[in-house]
Amino acid sequence: MKYNKRLTENEWLDLLKNAIDDGVEIQVNHRFKYKNKSLGTFLTSAKRKNKIELIQKIEALGIHFKMHSKNPEHYLEKFTVQLSTDKKPNKQRYLTRFNSYVLPKKDILKKETIKKLNKVWKMKFGDIRKWEKPETTIDKIQKWKQFRYDKKKNPSEKWFDYKKNMGKLYGWVYVRKTNEQKMNLILEHFNDKELTELKQEGF
Repeated sequence: MKYNKRLTENEWLDLLKNAIDDGVEIQVNHRFKYKNKSLGTFLTSAKRKNKIELIQKIEALGIHFKMHSKNPEHYLEKFTVQLSTDKKPNKQRYLTRFNSYVLPKKDILKKETIKKLNKVWKMKFGDIRKWEKPETTIDKIQKWKQFRYDKKKNPSEKWFDYKKNMGKLYGWVYVRKTNEQKMNLILEHFNDKELTELKQEGF
């Protein structure tokens, strides 16, 4: 199955996963785009045509159409009820949905509704539900560039250095250095000069 005669179904699913990993607030409407691709149209089409197998693949990534609502308060209430009644909840899936749909709206949610989720989350997973926005891939790239151009911390002006110099950023960068596929996913965020430097350093 192809959409817009460009991406295959698997390519759309990969794009959706990248958007989720980047912490993007996913929207099921035709206006929603990610990396200049009509990801919202892909999701809307799957929902409208009721493609069961495709919907299952999408939901496996953490996007639940039945839970999708324009009203964040309503969504959080449904989310909390579903978690409380789920006998074997998959923490990673709930975390993905929380970061994508709930967290971006925290400033307009009622304190009482938030408390209810916190209580259920503690009961189901045994830890405290944090409401700070997790670092996205874009955040990591920006920190990486800051390190590259910080002549005080990085006098050699290299993209990769010892862990004692790079700190927490080291592990994330190391993965990109040793995994070409993961590095390819972020190349668009670098200019030609930076790409040349990265290539010279083995990325």
